[in-house]
Amino acid sequence: MLTYWDENAGPSRTPILQELLRRFEQKNPDIQVKYEGMPAGINKAKYDLAVASGDLPDAGGINGEWIADYAAKGVLLPLDAYFADWPERGQIDPSFIDYNRSLTQDGKLYQIPSTYYLDVFWYRSDWFAAAGLPRPQTWEDIFRSVRVLANTRQGSFGYSLRGGEGSVAQLTSLMYAYSGITGSFRKDGSSTVNDPVHIEFLKRYLALYKAYTPASDIVSGYKEVVANFDSGRAAMIQHNLGSYQDHKKALGTGHFDGVLLPPSINGTRTLFGNANGYGIMRTTRHPDEAWRLIRYLLSEESQIYWNSQVGQIPTNLKAWNDPYFLSHPVLREAIEAFRSPDTAFVRAPYELPDYPSLIRLIEPEFQQVLAGTMDVEHFLNFWAQLMENSRRQHLHSNEEQPQEQG
Repeated sequence: MLTYWDENAGPSRTPILQELLRRFEQKNPDIQVKYEGMPAGINKAKYDLAVASGDLPDAGGINGEWIADYAAKGVLLPLDAYFADWPERGQIDPSFIDYNRSLTQDGKLYQIPSTYYLDVFWYRSDWFAAAGLPRPQTWEDIFRSVRVLANTRQGSFGYSLRGGEGSVAQLTSLMYAYSGITGSFRKDGSSTVNDPVHIEFLKRYLALYKAYTPASDIVSGYKEVVANFDSGRAAMIQHNLGSYQDHKKALGTGHFDGVLLPPSINGTRTLFGNANGYGIMRTTRHPDEAWRLIRYLLSEESQIYWNSQVGQIPTNLKAWNDPYFLSHPVLREAIEAFRSPDTAFVRAPYELPDYPSLIRLIEPEFQQVLAGTMDVEHFLNFWAQLMENSRRQHLHSNEEQPQEQG
């Protein structure tokens, strides 16, 4: 018996994973899998509690932002030997594997990604058509469309922005997509967060607030922003590909579409995303059986099923050729961007164990900017200082680590 923890359980996703586990058990009748799900809002807290108590599952979903923390704490089993012996390892995009290894102090592989979250602009294609607006392809298109489609007197808005929980994480992908800057830090260790182009963008972006967005957006999290879009209050929102099914269920096909964040002002498309996947706990008594499960979930068959159901990008390169992804406009656009040599990727600095908590820590300051009680320059300088302090602390901590003897 294996215990598997689903870190993003919910009514739309739980049945998809349970179906994959059922298929796995059919192919592996000697292994039974006990499924336990937890909603995204409490997943890290539950894992942290289990780490403290030692009551961990055999395997589970591991967010990309957790890798550095859990690898440093010895929670996860290194998967290098299993991965090296897997005949299908070449199907997993090597860039994801290299990135995951770069997050850890020892350079080992503790999580193998299976689904890529990429931010997009979801927009009401029927509203655009009625207004004679083309599919937005540039930042100028985005800002113009927001202004044209807003009708605040009738309670409809050109945009709904995320000012509450999760706001800074989304803001990060917007800023770097706009600027084309491809690194979180410069060679001298200074943060790029407060770059002049990011100041320019944030001033322009925040000028939309209240003029073309709901005033309530200052406290809007994921649910509120999606509700504004799905209920017909907002013409456009920013979120990742994972909300596709929510929009489809609420609006039906033909009424909405998605588009990648536009190329930067220097012409380079700069994508800022994150890949979630699977890990095995170091405490498991059944590592070989757990690997058989993970290996199945990473397969072309499983990744096609999972990602086509939730509307995200597989990390299995063979899965990219499935007709579903080639026929879905925004997914096809994303895969073409991945394949293009002209696309640059900004990797979130998750090698800093406190980075996830850092960007949540400054959400109240972002709300102050929205409220007009803090200026953009002060906010971005404060954010940059926290980033630089985190990097120095991380480097100092690594210097203090004892070297392995061998």
